[in-house]
Amino acid sequence: MIIGVYGYQDSGKTTFSENLIRELVRRGFSISSIKHSPHTIEVDEKSKDTWRLSEAGSNPVVLEAAGGTVLIGRPRLDFERIVELVQREFCPDVVIVEGHKEGDFPKIALGDVELTHGTVLVNPEFEDALSFIEEELAHEKMLDRLPRLDCGKCGFTCETFAREIIASGRSLDDCPERPSREVDIVIDGNRLPVGAFVAEIAEKTIRGFLSSLKGYSKIGDVEIRIRSPPDDTISEDIDR
Repeated sequence: MIIGVYGYQDSGKTTFSENLIRELVRRGFSISSIKHSPHTIEVDEKSKDTWRLSEAGSNPVVLEAAGGTVLIGRPRLDFERIVELVQREFCPDVVIVEGHKEGDFPKIALGDVELTHGTVLVNPEFEDALSFIEEELAHEKMLDRLPRLDCGKCGFTCETFAREIIASGRSLDDCPERPSREVDIVIDGNRLPVGAFVAEIAEKTIRGFLSSLKGYSKIGDVEIRIRSPPDDTISEDIDR
């Protein structure tokens, strides 16, 4: 999940975010964070090696050092791209975004600040913020186990039914469209809704093809990627 923390300068955003991270890590969650600044900050010193590589045209430039790894991209990446990169490469349970007021994700407002879209908590007690995050994580993980078809056969949307399972003790088995095996179909990072029928056909078809390949085993997960060329220029270059 993504949770934002915003407020005016000296409202305690960083301290609040720091405490959230420390406590969530203590409770066993993996956390990534994104710090947004409205100011222009030079992250690379002129005439340094990384600056020279960037000036030559490399984008991004990655600095691999003993103390860590730094990625320098110009112009700056869009916020959505940064989130996508963090989630794909680090797979955190929670991404804490400090200082970014825009975006379609829940946010915590601190201090006497004008509220923005998505604000769910205003100057909350620390434990209330933790409870909200843990509840949303539980809902998110439950929702990932549902087909997201919103067929209404259970009487709810998948999002509402996920909350029903957590709150009332209903079972995942009450979902008529839930596949017996988890089958994820993802195109360009977007997960497609998959019901029981599609999941069963996809699994049987793919495993049927794979059964003739050397090294295939029925035990274990199967992951297949089909990559499309970025444009038609590749095939045109080959034809030449």
